[in-house]
Amino acid sequence: MKLVIFDMDGVLVDSEPIYHHFHPYFFENHLGIPLTQEEVDGLTGVASREIYSRYKALYPNQLPNAPEVYVEQEYDLLMEKFAALEPFPVIQGIPELLTTLQEQGFRRCVSSSNQRRMVNLCLERSGLKSYFENVYNGEDVARAKPDPEIFIKQSVYFGVAPEECLVIEDSTNGCRAAKAAGMPCVGYVNPNSGNQDLSLADWKIDAWDTAGITKLLTILKATNLETVR
Repeated sequence: MKLVIFDMDGVLVDSEPIYHHFHPYFFENHLGIPLTQEEVDGLTGVASREIYSRYKALYPNQLPNAPEVYVEQEYDLLMEKFAALEPFPVIQGIPELLTTLQEQGFRRCVSSSNQRRMVNLCLERSGLKSYFENVYNGEDVARAKPDPEIFIKQSVYFGVAPEECLVIEDSTNGCRAAKAAGMPCVGYVNPNSGNQDLSLADWKIDAWDTAGITKLLTILKATNLETVR
């Protein structure tokens, strides 16, 4: 394989715990809609516009405005929170993984459903931006994950066939999008990402320690993926 496509939230940056606490706070205190834990878990990997479109249909009286209005309100608050984080929550082992991939000649990019301003902030503050040759965010596509558009765009940008791209995702929607794009997928098992169904992933890795990095390199270099477990 030639290209590794990373999701950002929950894969590069351990941001999901922040969203998990923020979403119920914002919904209850700003919109008057309490969320169950199951509902909060179900928001992982879902684009913000889709979230507010979904809840606008369920609660039209509490959400009389267009979904974009609530997205911007939410992100104004989230940007302040993320800008103030110390230390910034980079997933353990990610800098070592990215350095290894760079040294071994594998191309790297990011496909995140998040807003452009949040993706830029997270990649800058995490110190990871320089590792990636291209970054697409939710504003670069018409359809969010689980639609495969954001992965297919990377394939076209790099001129790499889908089967030569490896996607690393931590969410149900991300894995669905990868498989819909015709790309092999590693499910990163992040306990902070909630109850995600990673059954569509071809492989699972739960840590970027020596064993996890070695397994990923084995996948990337394999001539017959069916032999890699």
